[in-house]
Amino acid sequence: MVLSQRQTSGLAGRRDRPVSRLATRTDRPFTPAAVAAVAGTLFVLARLFVAAKGDITRFVMAGRDFVNPALAPAGLHVFAGSGYDGQFSYRLALDPADLSKTAFGITFDADFRVQRIGMSVLAWLASGGQHQLVPDALVAVNLAALVVLAWLGGSIARDAGRHAGWGLLVAGYWGFLFSIGRDLPEVVASCFVVGGLVALRRSRPVPAGFLLACAVLSLETTLDVVIAVALVALVQIVSRTRRPGVRDLAWAVPVLAFVGWQLVAWAVTGSLPMRSDAGDNLGAPVVNMVDAAAHYLDHLSSGGSLLWLGEFFVLAVVTVFAAWSLVRSRVPVWEKTAWVVSVLVAVSLARGIWYGRADFRGFEDLYVLSSIVLLGSRHRLWLVAALVAVAWVVTFAHHVVDL
Repeated sequence: MVLSQRQTSGLAGRRDRPVSRLATRTDRPFTPAAVAAVAGTLFVLARLFVAAKGDITRFVMAGRDFVNPALAPAGLHVFAGSGYDGQFSYRLALDPADLSKTAFGITFDADFRVQRIGMSVLAWLASGGQHQLVPDALVAVNLAALVVLAWLGGSIARDAGRHAGWGLLVAGYWGFLFSIGRDLPEVVASCFVVGGLVALRRSRPVPAGFLLACAVLSLETTLDVVIAVALVALVQIVSRTRRPGVRDLAWAVPVLAFVGWQLVAWAVTGSLPMRSDAGDNLGAPVVNMVDAAAHYLDHLSSGGSLLWLGEFFVLAVVTVFAAWSLVRSRVPVWEKTAWVVSVLVAVSLARGIWYGRADFRGFEDLYVLSSIVLLGSRHRLWLVAALVAVAWVVTFAHHVVDL
């Protein structure tokens, strides 16, 4: 592998600093991966035996509004009410090739669910197609994605001349606990995104294109990263600093994969999935963010409001620090561009997302890209790391006792 000048200077900077023997031995991506494996497993076990009462199918959060208990796979716990989004990940994992509106006693609430196929395919493969193993497989896939994400974060930290342990900052988003605890695709999608970015750093456009394609097929919002990579590439081509070539597969493959799957879903369901939820995801820039903050400030006596405001504060600090570091951060231009796009998307998210009490699930691109920008900076990150750790611990405790 040939290191870029940026990576070489980062490694040289690390060698110039005196380090202990322990720091040297643990300066490998395996270190954050191991920590993530232990922390993630502890969370799953605690949530399983406390909040879920030993029944892992409760992670699915299946609700009677969309799940018929008499027709659903045996053993699936079905709650009263509407349940949560993980029930649709579960539905696809039972048979990813079946995109019909209703199957296995489970009905999609909207057509856009079928476009989030990536995590479900992995769970289907992990379960060997055995329906009784799908709930376990969904949790296992999310845990594996968290571990790989930490490993990739360790690689990025080393690229920047930092100890690999700082890679935990990338995988340490508290919103990932919400996703793991409810069989949601954010961790898997983020893992594919960061994997694609690392492949791009290593000048491997084909693996990058494949991984980013997996990302957009897991969660359509990751298109913001693909758009950023494409914008940088097109500017370079138009300005004649380079010619079109193999490296453009990094963005062309995910675009083709996304469009292709949209057409497949259209042929099956009769509508384009991406059109069925566009109005629910985006709104007027900044307005909904300000309204949500004002709403929760008006309800400070509520524990839920305090939790929302605390998480918002930490996310804002991470984002502002990244903005401050952006120009001088030693990360590739496409990662900086992706961060800018993610900020524009985040401040334009719909009212329902900003008001939602889901530990800022849906803002994972902003957080992950901000953490990558910060790792590429020369700033000390102990304050940011401490705030993220507090948010993670509080979220851990909250979801252990509350489904």
